[in-house]
Amino acid sequence: MNIHRVTYNPQTHSCSLYFIGCNFRCTGCYWKKIYPNVNLKELKLLNLKEVMEILRPAAPEKVTIISGDPIENYEFSVLPKTLYDEFQCEVRFMTNGHVLPGLEGLSHVSLSIKAFNDDLHKQYTGRSNATLLKNFRYLYENGIGLSSSSVFIPDVIDKQEIRKIGQFIGSVDRDIPYRIIGYMPVDGLPYRKPDYEEIKDAAGSINGNLKNVVFSDPKEQDYTGITDLFTNNLKR
Repeated sequence: MNIHRVTYNPQTHSCSLYFIGCNFRCTGCYWKKIYPNVNLKELKLLNLKEVMEILRPAAPEKVTIISGDPIENYEFSVLPKTLYDEFQCEVRFMTNGHVLPGLEGLSHVSLSIKAFNDDLHKQYTGRSNATLLKNFRYLYENGIGLSSSSVFIPDVIDKQEIRKIGQFIGSVDRDIPYRIIGYMPVDGLPYRKPDYEEIKDAAGSINGNLKNVVFSDPKEQDYTGITDLFTNNLKR
């Protein structure tokens, strides 16, 4: 697998598994700010056995699979089941929805929808959104807990696009939670940070299609209290 980092949060007794690399090439990707110019050939990437050995001393109650997206292979397909069988823990997956693991052992998926318009999605990510929209319905129909999010980028992923995404989610189930996140600027990219009123207005454009819509100002991640169980120390 392409897991390069494992963290532990003692306050929530939870661990996170970080993939590196991604099957999308989003032009506004925030990870360009965190991991610039990384040579993947130099990284130590963990296999499933190594991941489990690292997690055992922590015995987590929740494991979140996060960041980038996985390489599709057997180890990834059985990762949720392996985690659940070992720890009887809640297993959550944060993803762009293009590649899914096996559903056994999986509790919840938070699926980020970049854009609903397929041409815009191809322009922004380099890929069609057909697979992820299909997978969104597939997860719901198979009883997996679902939430969704989108990054609001003024003049790119705009209010009209947020409304279309909300309409799609509502067509699956109006109770699915949806978070609209303001874009965090990355040096050298042409996109700007939205102000609070713009994000609020974008959230308001959903206009009853969903029952649970929240929005947030862009801000840096707070990793206070989170410790690394394994890392390649890639932050610059």
